[in-house]
Amino acid sequence: MSDLSLPAQGWMPIRVYWRDGQPWLDWVHLGEQRFVDPFFDQTVRSCLRKPFNLVFPQMTPLAAIEAWLGREPAPDPTGFIFHMSRCGSTLVAQMLAALPQNIVLSEAPPIDAVLDTKYRAADVSDEMRLAWLRWLVSAMTYRRRAVEQHAFIKFDCWHILDLPLIRRAFPKVPWIFLYREPVEVLTSQLKQRGAYLVPGMVSPGRFGIDPSAASAMPTEEYCARVLAAICKAGLSHANEHAGLLVNYSELPAAVDTILDHCGVACTSADRARMADKAAFDAKTPSLYYSPDAAAKRQAASAAAQAAAASWLADVYRDLEAARARQPSANAPAID
Repeated sequence: MSDLSLPAQGWMPIRVYWRDGQPWLDWVHLGEQRFVDPFFDQTVRSCLRKPFNLVFPQMTPLAAIEAWLGREPAPDPTGFIFHMSRCGSTLVAQMLAALPQNIVLSEAPPIDAVLDTKYRAADVSDEMRLAWLRWLVSAMTYRRRAVEQHAFIKFDCWHILDLPLIRRAFPKVPWIFLYREPVEVLTSQLKQRGAYLVPGMVSPGRFGIDPSAASAMPTEEYCARVLAAICKAGLSHANEHAGLLVNYSELPAAVDTILDHCGVACTSADRARMADKAAFDAKTPSLYYSPDAAAKRQAASAAAQAAAASWLADVYRDLEAARARQPSANAPAID
C-alpha cells in the first residue's frame, strides 16, 4: 500500500502477524461501522463480511504507522479499563460505547499480540514493544468521524501485568481497575473458563505459578491463584500509578466517577443513554440484565469457596481498603 494514511481513510488494524522478521498488520475498512458490540472481534467479523473488505484487503508493516504519525500526530486515548474478569468491565465498555462521541475498543487481539511478544519473542526489546504499542494504539483510536471526541480501551484482564510498559507508552492516560467479590468471579469462571485460566493457553509463569505444577493443580486453586495475581497487580499499580479502583457493586452508577476520573464531562442526556444500555445484559445485549451475585454465591462449591478464601480473600480485602481511601469523584450534570 503506497498511501499509508489508512486510519484517516476509515481503516482499522485488526490483526498482527509476523512477516519478513517484523510485525505486519491486516486492516479492515469500517465505513460507518462503530465498535458497539461487546467485543472487538464481533464488530470485525461483521465488517469482514462486507464485499469491499473481501475484495480490497490491505496489509502494511506495523512500522509504517510511524511515518503516518509523523505527518498526522494522534491524540492519546482518553482512558484505559483494566479488570479482574467477570466483574462488569464489559458493562462499562457497553455504556461508554452507547455515546457516539466515544470510541471503545474491547479486548482487541492486535493489542494483545504486541504485548505478548514479551513472552513469545525473546529478541524483542521493551523499547521496541513500547514503540509498537504507541503506533498501534494511535492508529486504532484515531478519531475517524467529526463527532468522535474520546477513545477508551478495555484491555484483556491479564494485561494489568503489563501496566508498567503501557504506562511508559501512555503516562498521562487515566486508568481504572475493576474487581468483584472473589467467590462470584470464581464461580463464573469455573462454569465457563476463560482460555487464560487453562494452563498452557497463557503461560502459568506469567502469573507467578510454576508451569510444572500447574497441570496437577486442582482447577479451583489454579483459577484462584491466577485471579489473585491479576488482583495483586491491580492493587499494586493503583497505589503506585494513581489508578481508580472500582468494585462491581458500584456499577452502573460508578460510570459517572469513571468518566470524571478520565476528565470527561457527562450530560444528563448522556447519562440517560448509558442507563438505557445498562438495562440490558452486557455480553448478550438482546436480553435484559438480571442481577446474579446472590445466585453465584449460592452456586459456589465448597472447593471454590475454599480456594477463594485461601488465595483471594486477602487481596480483595486490601482492594476494598484502598478503594475506601480514594477521594469521591462524582461529576455534576452538565446540561
